[in-house]
Amino acid sequence: MNTALHRTILACALALCLGGAATAAETLTGDPNHSGAEFVVTHLTISHVHGTIPVTSWSGTNGPGNVPTSLVATLDVKAIDTKTADRDADLRSDNWFDVSKYPTMTFKSTSIVPGSAGTFTMNGDLTMHGVTKPVTLAGKVEGTIVDSHGRRHVGYSATGTLDRRDFGLNWGKTTPGGGLIVSNDVTITLNAEAIVSN
Repeated sequence: MNTALHRTILACALALCLGGAATAAETLTGDPNHSGAEFVVTHLTISHVHGTIPVTSWSGTNGPGNVPTSLVATLDVKAIDTKTADRDADLRSDNWFDVSKYPTMTFKSTSIVPGSAGTFTMNGDLTMHGVTKPVTLAGKVEGTIVDSHGRRHVGYSATGTLDRRDFGLNWGKTTPGGGLIVSNDVTITLNAEAIVSN
């Protein structure tokens, strides 16, 4: 075959493949009723306190194997819940999140790297307490299913650890022995469900 013609055919085939990939892109419409964030801190160096923060909205795009290619989420810090009213009021105060000034928390992915067996590494910018810092989360595709209305759902989880002081949450009282009453390290876990569409 003529070399120039061969190159032309290859170029056209590549363009068709790229065009097909672009039109096949899928949109993730987050389901806030089945999505949320959990966090865990160590208390008095000996036990763990758990809390939740609702995800009010999220969206993204879907890739091969249902691994997301982008994700943006907003969380309602005013609705933080640790199952203890006094502690929740303190967390909402200017000792901690100061929700009168910073009522929401946002996350926006900057890169998502697929791994094996539905896992992925998600890097992104977390904005909390008026401060934006990069964080890395280890993610997993939890599964996909079609509901009774013919809509395809997909579920994800992602977890990581951050230092709360990076976001200006500096409350640091200690026990008589010098241990932190509340640990600086916070483990966060996102659970998210979405409806997939073309």
